[in-house]
Amino acid sequence: MRRLGPLYGGAVALVHSTPWRWPDAVADEPRSPGWVVALGAPIGLVAWAISALAVAAGLPASVGAILSVAALTFASAALVERGLAERVDRWQGHATAGHGAGSIVALVLVTALRIAALSAVHPERWLAVLVATALVGRWSAVFLQALGEPVTDDHAPRSLVAAPAPAWLMAALGGAVLVVAVLALGARAGVAAVAVSAAVAFGLGIEAQRRDRGLTAPVVATAAAAGELVVLLLASLG
Repeated sequence: MRRLGPLYGGAVALVHSTPWRWPDAVADEPRSPGWVVALGAPIGLVAWAISALAVAAGLPASVGAILSVAALTFASAALVERGLAERVDRWQGHATAGHGAGSIVALVLVTALRIAALSAVHPERWLAVLVATALVGRWSAVFLQALGEPVTDDHAPRSLVAAPAPAWLMAALGGAVLVVAVLALGARAGVAAVAVSAAVAFGLGIEAQRRDRGLTAPVVATAAAAGELVVLLLASLG
């Protein structure tokens, strides 16, 4: 695996933050924040391809939107959704293995908002919007980890937890994601999407520090969920 050189980090991130299960040799390797974000591009592309096939087959755009959101969930191994549910349970004080009613309602609401927002966007824009959605969501998760202490209690085989990014890498990732967001949403909406996502991630970090004395994998996933939702909602306004 080491023969992959710079691509080795991509293999690690692929195994840890998608349903991809090969190779098992990278199971204990640290995740590169750059690759965690970069994988948002192919994930968004896959989500768009599925919706494009659905629309080309004559299905309504609303069905394509549903399939796109489902593809985003599947391609990220439902990390965003599971993390959000666990965080809502934590806010409500649930300590059981199963999810409470509050987390289920939150998941349904967020999913419905994502589908409705994407349905309001013209299908010709879906490629750019879906790629931006996945990138901004993953960037929000990495941005939060760059601000706080490293997550040390992540024992799950898959999560969006990564090694904290240095300032130069965070600036480079932020610039690249901003460019994609501007191209997908327009200048004002693109800048707003990145700024709001960063502000929400920062707020989640402060809340986690006060409540849990540090970041956890569900907090990181919740930041990604917020970033994705912000992009889709702003896209629907255009």
